[in-house]
Amino acid sequence: MILLSYFEPETNSWQQTTATQLPSHVTTVLPADARLWINLNDANAAEIQQVLQHFAIAPTLAEDFSRQRHPPKLEAQPEFSLLIMRGYADADFAEYSGSAQVNLLYSKQILISRMHCHNPHLLQQLEPQLSNGTPGAIADWVKQLILAVSASYLEKLINFEDEQSELEDVMLHRGNDEYMSRIMRYRSVLRKINRNLAYQKDIFSDAMYEEQSPLLRHFSTADIRDFYEKFERLHSMTDLYYDQLSDLVEGYLSTTSHQINERMKVLTIVSTIFIPLTFVAGIYGMNFIYMPELQMPNGYFMVLIAMALGGIGGLIWFKIRGWW
Repeated sequence: MILLSYFEPETNSWQQTTATQLPSHVTTVLPADARLWINLNDANAAEIQQVLQHFAIAPTLAEDFSRQRHPPKLEAQPEFSLLIMRGYADADFAEYSGSAQVNLLYSKQILISRMHCHNPHLLQQLEPQLSNGTPGAIADWVKQLILAVSASYLEKLINFEDEQSELEDVMLHRGNDEYMSRIMRYRSVLRKINRNLAYQKDIFSDAMYEEQSPLLRHFSTADIRDFYEKFERLHSMTDLYYDQLSDLVEGYLSTTSHQINERMKVLTIVSTIFIPLTFVAGIYGMNFIYMPELQMPNGYFMVLIAMALGGIGGLIWFKIRGWW
């Protein structure tokens, strides 16, 4: 289903219709004050191709726009520019069920959008805001969507800072495998969104230094720099949080390893002390008839004293050497 929102300059109002066939008067040449938003969220493949062919979108742009999953990118043809972005659609970083894909084709007066988002609240934020009496600029709509995408990450990252502080305190005092499992899930999610942010940061980074960048058709250098700084900051935050979680993992493993080493040290000392005593007990436990020591009246006590002195002497030696 194709949803059309057309700003009629004569009535100074928006007309919203549902159409399976594009009206004949909707072309790339519109009155100067007219605006057109074509929402393809609920359109099928045939309807999407109909719209793209109607506006003579280049095959390479049409193919990328039609995909439900595509890395963030920016590309242009003489009339239209293609911008693909990814927002964060989950409530937090406990799970990653998929990004919010934002596919935009836009010119000075026309915006063709297709959103793939399982979060209704975010989907509402990713739609242009229409108001009667003013047509608005397509560039302002695209800017609003770019800021909405960046905000979808920022809110979660700010909230995650408190969660990470709690994890640091817990892992310091009573870390266990359950918290380690949570940390590993967080790291996995952060690694995935870090890739998305890296792509989007590079889009605006390249645009700042390309004289023929498609973004310069609709945005000032200051706007592009602002976009870049937002995504660069988000990318840096995910890097920072990922490194801090990695430090927690390494710290927990080091602490666990140290605890195991201390236990092994105690077991080693005990074994070292009792191995000679077991050797003595084994000798006098043999059933030979001729063992002169067995006939000594005080032999039992003498062996016990010798064994006690041997064990105590071993402990003293460990203490002197600093092994215990």
